[in-house]
Amino acid sequence: MVSHQHLGTSFGAPASDWLNVITPAEGRPGQYGAALRVDQVHPFFFDHPLDHVPGMLLVTGLLDLLRDHRVLSREHRVRLSLEFTKMCELGPEVSLLAGPDPSGERGTWAVLALQEEEAVCAGTVELAQEPPATVSPAGETAEAVPIEAGLAHRADPRNVLIGEPAILDEGSGEEYEVPLVSPPTGHFLLRYGPEHYGLEEVVEAGRQLATAASHLAHERPRDAVMLWLRLAADLPAAPPRAEPLTLRWRTQPPRGNRGVFDLTVVTAGGTPVGALSYGSRALSPASYQRIRQNGEQA
Repeated sequence: MVSHQHLGTSFGAPASDWLNVITPAEGRPGQYGAALRVDQVHPFFFDHPLDHVPGMLLVTGLLDLLRDHRVLSREHRVRLSLEFTKMCELGPEVSLLAGPDPSGERGTWAVLALQEEEAVCAGTVELAQEPPATVSPAGETAEAVPIEAGLAHRADPRNVLIGEPAILDEGSGEEYEVPLVSPPTGHFLLRYGPEHYGLEEVVEAGRQLATAASHLAHERPRDAVMLWLRLAADLPAAPPRAEPLTLRWRTQPPRGNRGVFDLTVVTAGGTPVGALSYGSRALSPASYQRIRQNGEQA
């Protein structure tokens, strides 16, 4: 059994539960590596049975690798670009790697998740210093009603992070407007304190909207399996929760069994603060089982 020794994070929060001790990556000068711990009974990442490692766990592990290396802090703006190139299996160890991107600007890190020497997720994280946001607390607002958990592909309602969408007719097309719903006290996503949204929280909220919109707007069957192909994000690392966030999506038609969901992140007052983009593939349960049995890539 490998012992789990953890480094502190620059957020002044408990060290990551997801990483082994971070060490220079063997044979990869300038890179740091860690093993991802996959806890199949975790109430957030595995709130329903899965036959693979979820993309949100890979995203969390890669961000934690940068946090534990004291690269990523609350004062950053984060531009994240990831491709999910292969299904990440539950059995073999997952190795996470991060190092300065040799082809990028200063402050850009190349990140990679490997399983049996094959990339399952790869991309870049660009970090820029950003002064803390000036908070204009919202007035009294009605608490958002969480969306049905099944529409977000969640089993536990406590893991639902978005409210029911308001669908607006903007003349040039429909637009979904969806408030974020804060997780309950003690939730994993509040590990850096309740005063700020976490990066993973906003990314997961966007994933939930993209998933729900695939059913509501693209009319995918409720039992469709959604495979995450691509993620891009441009967000402050820790936006203040005192100014609640809302997601907006101008409807885009599906492209066969694929969908693209470009979201804008705004404050309750309508000020843009960031953007998210998701690429996904929708499969019937039978088609999903077929590609899993054949060992095909997502």
